Amino acid sequence: MNLVRFDQLLVLGLFMAVLGALWLLVQRHKSGITAKLHRGKRLHVAESLSLGGHARATLLSVDGRDYLLVHGKAGASVLHAVEPAPAGPGGQP
Repeated sequence: MNLVRFDQLLVLGLFMAVLGALWLLVQRHKSGITAKLHRGKRLHVAESLSLGGHARATLLSVDGRDYLLVHGKAGASVLHAVEPAPAGPGGQP
């Protein structure tokens, strides 16, 4: 008693091969895809970090300026403009 026919296995194999090829294509061109998606956007989340409990710190970039947003579940939020860090030796802040 065969539960799966050969043609079904062939279709599954072809589907998996196409899916794998698409994944490789996206991985290869990830930076270009990301740039096209974010073109013309003024605001993006640069980083986000959990501070424990229900608090979170989020670094936002708006028109080339950085802002630190600290917010919690209770609804209290603080927004602070962040100055760029001076570059140290080797270009590291």
